[in-house]
Amino acid sequence: MSGKERKAEIRGVLLPLQAGQLLIPNLLMSEVIGYREPDEIPRGAPDWLLGLIVWRHLTVPLVSYDVLLGEPIHEPGHRARIALCKTISAASAQPYTALLLQSIPRLVSVNEQSIRITDNENQQHPLLSHCVSINDQQAWIPDLDALEASLQQILG
Repeated sequence: MSGKERKAEIRGVLLPLQAGQLLIPNLLMSEVIGYREPDEIPRGAPDWLLGLIVWRHLTVPLVSYDVLLGEPIHEPGHRARIALCKTISAASAQPYTALLLQSIPRLVSVNEQSIRITDNENQQHPLLSHCVSINDQQAWIPDLDALEASLQQILG
């Protein structure tokens, strides 16, 4: 295949939640660690902000997209993980955001043929960008800019 015939492809990561899964670009993933109990959250913070964890000497907000999507708060199971993701904005006060996962994430290849936008009742959520089908699996693409802005507003 010549360079012109190659299909544009990026590496993505499927992040398993209780309510489904998120799809983010692999380049935003820094590390996946075992679950650890977060420190308490600031008073008046939304319930989807589970607290703050310390990772590599940084204080990082821990977010539950499950709670954000209306799922009840559950005690994390023994397979629970935390994904440490780089924030998008260079001006952000928080260089990383932690996302609570139900298990280990999976790498996927994403190209025009493997992904399509679908309809979903949660797609109107302000912290979700799109609901997609990737290789016949449903996933949400989070609006990481909106999440980052919300966290900055909450944490100051």
